[in-house]
Amino acid sequence: MQPLMCRINFKGDLIISSPDVSLVELGPDVEFVLVATDGLWDYIKSTEAVAFVRDQLCQHGDVQRACEALGEKALDRRSQDNISIVIADLGRTNWQELPVPRPNVLLELSQAVATVGAVSVGIWISSLLTLQ
Repeated sequence: MQPLMCRINFKGDLIISSPDVSLVELGPDVEFVLVATDGLWDYIKSTEAVAFVRDQLCQHGDVQRACEALGEKALDRRSQDNISIVIADLGRTNWQELPVPRPNVLLELSQAVATVGAVSVGIWISSLLTLQ
């Protein structure tokens, strides 16, 4: 039996040096730009990452700490890929003047009750089906 590398026929380059480039016009409400590798994006949705970074910047205004915290969040979710993160604060927002977002306890409580209710109904229905 041949070693694995001898049995693989590569076509083309394994690593390319020509990046995908997109030009995007940033509106006046854009506060920062977040660029990261798939080690982050495979484990955290973009909307969640943006909300997380914004919350971090509201707390301390430090992009380095926000990058580190976001990377830790991906690692906590078992990312095993390389993670590179760049946050460019565009200087349009005074982070210290913004109120820190507080969790909506009523919304979270109602979601928890609805989830427990849905699971309970599912268990009840499955127990009825198994009795027949």
